[in-house]
Amino acid sequence: MDTDVVITGLGVVSPLGRGVERFWAGLLRGDVPVSPLAFPGAAMPGSLAYRAEDPPASGLPARAGRASGFALAAARDALADAGLGTGGPEELDGVGVCVATGNGDSDVQEACRDGRREPDGDSWFPYGTAGLLSDRLGLYGPGMTVSTACAAGAYAVAMGADMITDGEADTVLVGGAEAISRPAVGAFLRLGAGDPLHCRPFDAERAGTVYGEGAAFLVLESAARAAARGRTAYARVVSSGWSCDAFHVTAPDPQGTQAVRAVHDALRRGGMDSADIGAVLCHGTGTPANDAVESGVTAGVLGARTPEVPVTAVKASLGHSGGAAGAFGCLTAALVVRHGLVPPVGTLRRLDPECALRVVRDTPQAAAPGTVLVNAYAFGGNNISVAIGSPAAGAGREAIA
Repeated sequence: MDTDVVITGLGVVSPLGRGVERFWAGLLRGDVPVSPLAFPGAAMPGSLAYRAEDPPASGLPARAGRASGFALAAARDALADAGLGTGGPEELDGVGVCVATGNGDSDVQEACRDGRREPDGDSWFPYGTAGLLSDRLGLYGPGMTVSTACAAGAYAVAMGADMITDGEADTVLVGGAEAISRPAVGAFLRLGAGDPLHCRPFDAERAGTVYGEGAAFLVLESAARAAARGRTAYARVVSSGWSCDAFHVTAPDPQGTQAVRAVHDALRRGGMDSADIGAVLCHGTGTPANDAVESGVTAGVLGARTPEVPVTAVKASLGHSGGAAGAFGCLTAALVVRHGLVPPVGTLRRLDPECALRVVRDTPQAAAPGTVLVNAYAFGGNNISVAIGSPAAGAGREAIA
């Protein structure tokens, strides 16, 4: 099926604040809102985090945790931004939902372990957020939860686009949500992958990542439905490419073979080649191995254009939000397409020579003409590249597979 998929609504809750305007302004300034990690259930001496404001409790059941709270707030904002939900229940009845999360509401389980709340039969259900959104927002189309670790958010965007191109739904709410919790932070600390200052993608002194939290949601529609509603789209989900390293449980393949494959598959499915890439939003965790491998992958794909294509990594301002990270990347890409600007890496002081890319620093830079490529990589070897482009183009492209 040859159906263009456009992005008509955005909603975000992040360490930079709630709402697209605050989020975008903070990214363009290169803000770094990192602070000591000291709150119940995850207090770890010497650890840092990128915290978001506590989500509003209105509309949440007692069993819901902070991740679900972030998700509900961001999802409501995304639907409102798309102009959906004011025309009565029938307007949302067939809308699909695809939610990404790595740990779900694990803070609820931690509270039970610490004695801060009484345990019950559903104290922690990692797939409850999607059901909560469907229930509270009246979205009764196809629903799913994606938990491919730190690549899950980008997978959710791609899978939501698939629902539309396959004719399963005309509109899908997609995104990711994650909250800081002991299991999330502890995983990186046990691997020795925590940075003592902040998340520093591509910096020569980077020492690891710093956990973040929040939610990013996008409303995807068929271009035909958006046009019928008179909506102006932010951008278009052009295509995606998926692969798996099958190399190591947590470490990336040093050769980056399958990560390259994901990019090339995305370009091929979108009827493009590397000359069509105008900017790259890297996974950019700040860990020495990830950044070095990703730099090699990106330079290998861009070839002679490497010095001219701007590259950034939003984890410098957001931290590593696990299953939500790829959704934050795709939402940011839609804003890059809308505004033509690539935000800087606010923590970059000295570029690692091994990361020989045109990394944006200090001030925003203009994106080159073309598509914005979003990369996300994860434990288990999960790789995905999503191409986000202008909402105007697209006739004749191959459907996302």
